Amino acid sequence: MNSRERVLLAINHQEPDRLPVFKPNIIQTYEPFSEETQRFLDTFEFDRFQGIGGIRANPAKKEKRDDGLLEDGYGCRYQYKGVGLPYCVHSPLANATTVDDVERFAWPEIDATHLVAPDARERARAIRAQDDYATNVGVGMLLHQCQYLRGFDQSMIDIKADPDLLKAILDHVYRINSTLAMALLEEVGDYVDIVSTGDDFGTSLASYMSVDDFRTHIKPYCKDLFGRIRQRFPHIKFYLHSHGQIMDLIPDLIDCGVDILNPILPLDNMDPRRLKRQFGDRLAFQGGVDIEHIMVFGSVQDVEKHVKDVIDVLAPGGGFLFKAQAISPLIPYENVKRAYDLAVGYGSYDK
Repeated sequence: MNSRERVLLAINHQEPDRLPVFKPNIIQTYEPFSEETQRFLDTFEFDRFQGIGGIRANPAKKEKRDDGLLEDGYGCRYQYKGVGLPYCVHSPLANATTVDDVERFAWPEIDATHLVAPDARERARAIRAQDDYATNVGVGMLLHQCQYLRGFDQSMIDIKADPDLLKAILDHVYRINSTLAMALLEEVGDYVDIVSTGDDFGTSLASYMSVDDFRTHIKPYCKDLFGRIRQRFPHIKFYLHSHGQIMDLIPDLIDCGVDILNPILPLDNMDPRRLKRQFGDRLAFQGGVDIEHIMVFGSVQDVEKHVKDVIDVLAPGGGFLFKAQAISPLIPYENVKRAYDLAVGYGSYDK
């Protein structure tokens, strides 16, 4: 069974030969990984999503400035502070006070006739013919881009204090994201298995907003885009990355069309037993591994017990894609190796 067959069976709630096993995200730090860990990451045969590109001018792309900061096409600026992703340090709509201020903002120009590279379809066809991986097209972030533009604190205040201004920003970001996504998919959609997007909707304790506010401010955009894509390309599955305790949002995410949810971290209080019991027939899950406590501080034996427990809960009947979501040099090599060896061996459906 090749990787694509394995992944698609799991997403469709069937049992493949073994769990699909995905490479962890690498948390960038000034400290390098050990040689053993780096060698493992470079040589282990991971499953993966093969990205299909072709967009010529994505405003979410960050370019380096002369002062060392990064800047995207919206004018948001970012600074790397030694760990993880660059932080937004300049929000160009932070001082907007009216919807007119938002409308007068220099929004990126999006002309659908010039968005996609002329060879995008042929490149997508070649990827499908040559590679054995499930294919993926990414859609830009909605809530996060709004937070970058407005500033995190103010974007949260706007939910209650100025929802019209918030909606004006979201409308523009959604117009850009959806135009880019649909333009690319019109060229490559026949060769795409998965459309993915990422927006963290919560903290480790609760979602950023109430269910009612989510339904008012975020859900209509998700449902519209996923619905348009599914109507045009019924075979495509939808993947959402969202950190946080978002259990109360899951029914609405399913209603929007989400098929795969990542990363369901234990320390975000995303209980795998409840997830599998309540939503396992409608959602596939990627993640589930405690990368913040057990993988960092636990013994190899602790890691073994934990990973077996996660597999025992989430793997039966398919619907589980194994991934230790993100690792840094703090996680011992022995723990990384043991987790992934178990994912392949203990995660076999033929045992």
